[in-house]
Amino acid sequence: MSKKTVDYQILYQLTNDITPIHGDCGRLCGEICCRDNEDNLGVYLFPGEEGMFTGKENWLQFELRHPAEDDFPPSWEYPVYFVHCTGFCFRERRPLNCRFFPLTPHLLKDNTLLLIHETLELPYLCPLITKRTQLRKDFIAVTARCWLALLRDRRIRDLVEMDSREREKEGLRPHIVWSSRK
Repeated sequence: MSKKTVDYQILYQLTNDITPIHGDCGRLCGEICCRDNEDNLGVYLFPGEEGMFTGKENWLQFELRHPAEDDFPPSWEYPVYFVHCTGFCFRERRPLNCRFFPLTPHLLKDNTLLLIHETLELPYLCPLITKRTQLRKDFIAVTARCWLALLRDRRIRDLVEMDSREREKEGLRPHIVWSSRK
């Protein structure tokens, strides 16, 4: 598997009008992940996703990170882009990791893709995770479709595999929302 180019335009179009629940989930938590705060919350962009932005957006701050310093696999090259909101989010322009939350991928050793609730330790509580809120079926289906496309890029697959093995090593029992295994 090589560095396949991901068509981010298509993934952004697919996810543009899809939300985890009917209505704005930010109202449940006071938009904690979308506001400028001292925790410097944000998301990493996938390789090539930075092309969806000019880098001069006044609502996002961009940081260039070294992949080895932020625990990315060796296939990731400098720079890795980390972005965080400055207080207001243009929902139609938000990065994919924001669009997918609270779901994250987990690859089993047999290559079965699972979508699970995020297991990272967060500096806040997301009611969608803590209350196991029922997510929209169309949101889950679109998120799964996007992850299947993203995993064609070796770098992204390497990261998901690394995160999956780490979760397993830590003995985490994630809440499974979707499985590619029928």
